Amino acid sequence: MKEKWISSIIAGAYIAMGAMVYLSIPDKIIASFFFSTGILLVLNLHNRLFTRVCPLAAYDRSYRFSDMAIAWIGNGIGTLIVAVLIHFTRFEAGILERVKEIVTPKIGDSPVSLILLGIFCGLFVAFAVFVGGIRQKQGSFAQIFYVWLFITAFVFCGFEHIVADMYYLSVYAFNFPIAPDQILKVLFCVTIGNIIGGAAVGYSIRRLDTSAK
Repeated sequence: MKEKWISSIIAGAYIAMGAMVYLSIPDKIIASFFFSTGILLVLNLHNRLFTRVCPLAAYDRSYRFSDMAIAWIGNGIGTLIVAVLIHFTRFEAGILERVKEIVTPKIGDSPVSLILLGIFCGLFVAFAVFVGGIRQKQGSFAQIFYVWLFITAFVFCGFEHIVADMYYLSVYAFNFPIAPDQILKVLFCVTIGNIIGGAAVGYSIRRLDTSAK
């Protein structure tokens, strides 16, 4: 049980670090490309990222609901730890405008929009998990290419990733006024969307693999 929590917290920290790189690069295309570093760390080191656990739970039931809950909470703790540490450095001042630009549309968005954007993100991350993380040799060029392709695509499109949002919201809350219900709306809706998108891909691939045998 302790290992599950540690793995989940570390996964959240990895995504937060990828988000930090993303926030540090002015050009959106290049920034989207480098956000993938966090996902690559998760896939290669087999950490429990919520958006990795969801599609795998639907695919082969290797994860249960309790694993999803631990991953979600642990990922949130990991992003919060990074946000707290960064709050006491000069690095934070350089990303605040970007954070404000990213978070303001989220907290003003409708629940339906957040869920749908979360679904699309869940689809892309699940594609990265299966096409890049499972179907390719670990550390191979093909794995790196496919992961970068799918992750860069969803980040560039502005789709909603719950763990990245946890980090953005944490940094925002430390520096700008935000109501608890606004935070909860984003977290709840994006979580639902990520679950639906990831589970849809995992279930579909399981059915295809079964019919191919």
